[in-house]
Amino acid sequence: MPKLAQSRKIFELVLLILAAGSIYPLVYLRQNFEKTILIAFDMNQAELANLYSMLGIIFVIGYLPSGWLADRFPVKFLIIFSLLVTAGAGLWYAQVPDKSSLVYIYLIWGFATVFTFWSAILKTVNLLADAKEEGRYFGALDGGRGLVEAILASAAIGVFAFAAGPGSADAVGTRAGFQAVVYMYCITIIVIAVGLLFLMPSGLDKGNKAGAHSGGDLKSTLAAIAKILKIREVWVMIVIVFCGYTLFWGHYYFSGFLNVNHGVSQVSAGVVTVIVLWMRPIGGFGGGFLADKFGRSRVLAVSMVLTAAMMMALALLPGGSPIGLIYVLIVAAGLVMYVIRGVYWSILDECRVPVAVTGIAIGLISFFGYLPDIFLPQISSVIYTNFGDNVGGANSVYFVVTAVVGLIGAGAAMYFTLLMRRRAAAEALKENASPDSVVGA
Repeated sequence: MPKLAQSRKIFELVLLILAAGSIYPLVYLRQNFEKTILIAFDMNQAELANLYSMLGIIFVIGYLPSGWLADRFPVKFLIIFSLLVTAGAGLWYAQVPDKSSLVYIYLIWGFATVFTFWSAILKTVNLLADAKEEGRYFGALDGGRGLVEAILASAAIGVFAFAAGPGSADAVGTRAGFQAVVYMYCITIIVIAVGLLFLMPSGLDKGNKAGAHSGGDLKSTLAAIAKILKIREVWVMIVIVFCGYTLFWGHYYFSGFLNVNHGVSQVSAGVVTVIVLWMRPIGGFGGGFLADKFGRSRVLAVSMVLTAAMMMALALLPGGSPIGLIYVLIVAAGLVMYVIRGVYWSILDECRVPVAVTGIAIGLISFFGYLPDIFLPQISSVIYTNFGDNVGGANSVYFVVTAVVGLIGAGAAMYFTLLMRRRAAAEALKENASPDSVVGA
């Protein structure tokens, strides 16, 4: 590929990374400012948890329609629309309205970040990357998104401290800091949306154009779904995404595990979990390159086995174990978790889904693959309820359950590798048997 064309593709990928990295931190502001939100809106943790539970349900419901939209509307404008709507709801959020209004704000966010955004961004990357670049491009998307989120979070902390001033401990200072942070994110999102409008080419919508000239069955959503569900590799990919995402959920429990199981202070645990967050760009970019070099499903299988082994080790190591070893295991597990997240969408190209229905395929896989967002909180609740005051034991059991699911995912990834080998062998045999393969004198 000419250097100019490759540079243009990389530039377009950077624009997509900026979009993906800027849209979600505002929605998940609680990750770094939970106490601030509770004070600003005079609400309790249960009320905030209910909002995010509702958001999770909206996400799962929205994955399939998001694929339908991505196949029928220009993805460039779906992405820009999503950014602007998210920022608009954020500006309402910044006014600190009555907490009863938060239901509507989160409904808008759920619509804008999944219905009109999720499949559009993944489909765009899929269309942008060549067959031999899928691993790197999807790895760069996840790793770059993590880098953008980390940079914005660092800036947000500085903005909050400046805006809250010496009164950051009282309600007035907290409210001022909260508003400044939300405004910062909204302005960033709007600037990126405007940049995409002028800098992102509309040529990335070739998949939609392909759909316009496809056969009649591809024009029907139900027929398209039926066609996709007949592809065996799609089902294997669903299992891989489901298990990989389940493994990723384990990192939400690292802080509590360190506090309870090993007596680590909140500050020290916070430092370790921040280090884990910075593993995302390393795991995303590095995993993508490894996937393109050694095989995507093979890298996924090895990564899942490694992560499962480390989660099992964390669960089984006694409380008196060297804390340095625990830190290393947690950071290493976080790194490999981000390799998995950065790679599993890259195998979509190997499923050979028709280009015209790539969006619907992404929606279907996301619907099933991200069901852990609904299941895992319930499983976690059962485990912690049964263990009562023995929170440390519950943490260990949860890690064991996660590890077992990860091993199932590794098995699925190995099976996917086998399917690719069989396909390659069949195609080679067919090519050798073809009369065209005979070279004349």
